[in-house]
Amino acid sequence: MDPRSLGVYRKKLLRAKERAQSRITRLQETSGFDRPESDWAGELSSYDNHTADSSSALEMRSINLGLINHSEDRLAQIDAALIRVDQGVYGKCVQCGRDIPPERLNAIPWAVSCATCGVRQPSPAGMGDARPIEEEVIQPPFGGVDPARAYDDPGVHGEDIWDALASYGNANSPQDDEAGYSGDVDSH
Repeated sequence: MDPRSLGVYRKKLLRAKERAQSRITRLQETSGFDRPESDWAGELSSYDNHTADSSSALEMRSINLGLINHSEDRLAQIDAALIRVDQGVYGKCVQCGRDIPPERLNAIPWAVSCATCGVRQPSPAGMGDARPIEEEVIQPPFGGVDPARAYDDPGVHGEDIWDALASYGNANSPQDDEAGYSGDVDSH
């Protein structure tokens, strides 16, 4: 990339860095992370608050925290791009080594890959298609069958459990009883 273009992209990156830093500062100043909950909620005590009020305030704090984290990630990407400018490798795809098109660099000056390699790259968080760790220990409900597993043993289904429990009585009204139980034990 020619020195004139590098200078233009350096200016874009420095402006983006300035915006990201001011966004972080503004969010940190207005989010109330430096104060206890009673201060930012505007209440002397949370004793008389409804849980929905507290959860709304907590949700806003978690949104602000996510915005701060996103801005910090963006700032790190911009800093890395400025380092690449200094090293003379800015504008080259880190995966295939080809030049990143100027249209992409104009849209995303901190881009590290061309559009082709960027599609194949996992998400910035590095999670890709990772699933929550809880799914490794959670079993399907009612001891039923997980559709992701082979359907060898029909097991016990939710409606079978309902039939067994309903035989002891339920709170259905007469029109509900007309429907009856869901049937006999499933044969599949």
